Amino acid sequence: MPLSLVRVDDRLIHGQVIAVWVRALNPSIIVIADDGTAADEFLAEVIELAAPPGVDVEVHTVADAVPRIIELAESPTRAFVLVRSPVSALELRKQGAPIDVLNVGGIGSAPGRKPLYRNISAGPEELAAMHELESMGTRVQLQIVADDTPVPFKNVAAQTKES
Repeated sequence: MPLSLVRVDDRLIHGQVIAVWVRALNPSIIVIADDGTAADEFLAEVIELAAPPGVDVEVHTVADAVPRIIELAESPTRAFVLVRSPVSALELRKQGAPIDVLNVGGIGSAPGRKPLYRNISAGPEELAAMHELESMGTRVQLQIVADDTPVPFKNVAAQTKES
């Protein structure tokens, strides 16, 4: 079974993810692929505790997440994968993780980032990663919440000067 969703959200597990995305997807497991979170035992534990009852959470480095994501994609388990950045998603894809669709929904504003779509911002490295993912066959779509209609990145990227 393909992965339920691979999503970019720089806050990882938070209220919107739990209240909206977990309810919409009904995953058995959430896999966090983030080097910083995996390196911080306390943060990883807090994130694991934030998940709703009945949903397992695994926190891995990006490299360590790849075999687990491949395993889950080949199983009947409903898996939801979260990364902080399209750059991490690109690294997962380059290392063999099957990412047919990348859902981008939570990249906040920060120095070096420009507004991309609604409250999603992106810097040059993030834009380049999304373009490269698309060139590899991954559909990148922007979607804040599950009820929103996904917007193809290529439609929005055409309006930016970054490539």
